[in-house]
Amino acid sequence: MLDDLKAFVAVVDHNSLTRAAAVLSLTQSAVSRRIQHLEELLGADLFDRASKPPKATALAHRIYEQAVPLLRGAGHLLEIAREDAAPSGIFRLGFTQVIADVVLVDTITRMTEAFPALDIQLRTAWSPELQQQIGLGALDAATLMLPSGTALPEDISGMRITTFDVVVVQSKHKASVDRRTTIKALAGQDWILNPMGCGYRAALERAMENHGRNLRLVVDTYDTEKQLRLVAAGLGLGLVPRTVLRRSAHYNDLSIVDVEDFALSLDIWLAHPRQLGNLKRAAEVLGHTVAEGFSAFAKPVGRKSAANKAQR
Repeated sequence: MLDDLKAFVAVVDHNSLTRAAAVLSLTQSAVSRRIQHLEELLGADLFDRASKPPKATALAHRIYEQAVPLLRGAGHLLEIAREDAAPSGIFRLGFTQVIADVVLVDTITRMTEAFPALDIQLRTAWSPELQQQIGLGALDAATLMLPSGTALPEDISGMRITTFDVVVVQSKHKASVDRRTTIKALAGQDWILNPMGCGYRAALERAMENHGRNLRLVVDTYDTEKQLRLVAAGLGLGLVPRTVLRRSAHYNDLSIVDVEDFALSLDIWLAHPRQLGNLKRAAEVLGHTVAEGFSAFAKPVGRKSAANKAQR
């Protein structure tokens, strides 16, 4: 039926069977057959053949008004699966809050400038939730923070963008622990951390549990700058990626605690479904932008698919 509609629209546009056939690279008889087939499907005449050339009927004009956007939508539908097609439609992105703090503004600005036909929808959540949403088809791409050495699931593809360290910090002016200490000694201190679900908070809790200690949490909040402000005021210890620490307004009021038996590094991944269709170029630009945002403070690595990493 789509071919029949294309022939019908071409004849109306050019008011000529001959010119429509030339535009469609068909013979006049082939175009005529398609028009006749469409008329049979609709049970109505679309052209007054008593006139020379045949004129579109009033009903034909109404059908034309519906056929044009229908064909345009069908064309867009076919391009969605093509990886070489221009990105368009909705691009559903997921960011962890820490990554958003570093690159969100630059990322959205660059994406909208590069792909004006793209409607970007963004949500922030912890990495496990974002990873699950990709698997369910609810997100087209997401930046994940995973413990170094962790591979993506087999049903998700992606590229590892960079690796960075997470450090323990305290107030520079109201220090509560020695600059070099152990995880066991830190267990009795107050902590200001992200809420449940944060990967590096979970790693700290496991480290303390391995020494028979429990985490003593006094504040949990999603706002990293608020956490660092509280830490700088001497109200507790904090955990923060070194990248974010160096960008913080409170950097000069904080000091890093060297914990002998606790080290944590995280990989940033750009994860997405195996087939991206016409969103592939948009995902590539997203990955480059995130990498550039962290390049001044972290160790960049090359592109690696989840499958390749899993094989090593």
